[in-house]
Amino acid sequence: MTLTVGIDEVGYGPRLGPLVVCAAAARGPLPAGVRIADSKKVFSQQRGVSTLEPAVLGFLQAKTFSELLERLSAKAPSHPWYAASKELPRAQPLSGLAGAWVRVVDPEEFNAATRKRNKSEFLFDIAAALIAQIRAQHPGPIRFLVGKQGGRNFYLRGIQEQVSPTVMVIEESRGRSAYQLPDGTVEFLMDAEDRHELVALASMIGKYVRECSMGLFNDWWAGHLAGLKRTAGYGPDARRFFREIDPVRKFLQVPREAVLRLR
Repeated sequence: MTLTVGIDEVGYGPRLGPLVVCAAAARGPLPAGVRIADSKKVFSQQRGVSTLEPAVLGFLQAKTFSELLERLSAKAPSHPWYAASKELPRAQPLSGLAGAWVRVVDPEEFNAATRKRNKSEFLFDIAAALIAQIRAQHPGPIRFLVGKQGGRNFYLRGIQEQVSPTVMVIEESRGRSAYQLPDGTVEFLMDAEDRHELVALASMIGKYVRECSMGLFNDWWAGHLAGLKRTAGYGPDARRFFREIDPVRKFLQVPREAVLRLR
C-alpha cells in the first residue's frame, strides 16, 4: 500500500523562535474522533497548546519534550533555553500513523543559511532533505504532499538536484505542482493543510514543537529578567521583547544572531 506523507512548515515568518518543518506519514485514513486541521485553525494563544495535544500526543506518546523530539528523529538546538526539562501531559493513544519527522531550525542557523539567498530556497532544502530521509527509510510507492512554499510553481531543478535526478513533470500550476519519481510522486499544493489530513497533522505537530520551544525560550529569559512579558515571536511584539532582553543578552554574551532572525 502506498505510503502518503504530508509535509508542512510552521514559523516561517516570525522574528523569534525556530522554523519547524514536519512530515507525517500513514498508509490509510487517520482515525476519526480527534480534530485534525490546519494548526492555524486549531491553535489559539488564549487556550494554548492544549488544543493540539489530543492529536499530537495521541499519535506521538511522549512524557517530555525531549522524548517527543526523539520520536520525531530530531534534536533540540544547543542554546541554553532548550536545556530545561519540559513534561508533557498524557493523551489517549491513537493508531494509524506510520511515522513522523521534524526539523527544528533555530535563528542562528536560519540567519546563516539565508544571508546570501532567498528564504524560500532554504525552506525547500529542508523539505527536500526530509523527503530524501523518508525515501531512504521506506520502500515505495510513496506519495509526498507538501505545502506550497513562497508562492513558487516550479520545483523541477531542486528535485533533480536534491531528491532524484530521475524525475518527470506531471503538472506545474498555481494550485498544484506535481512530479513523478522512480518510487512515487511529489506534489506541492496550494492550501495543502485544508486539502489533506496528513499535511494538516504535520502542521499541528510542527506548531506544537514550535510552541513548546517558545515556552522554554520565554521561561529562560524570564528567569533572567523579572516581569518580562511573554511573546509568541511575531511582529511588533517580537521587537518589543528583543528590546527588553537586549541588555541582559549582552551581559550574558548570547549572540544576537542566536535570538533574532535578521530576515
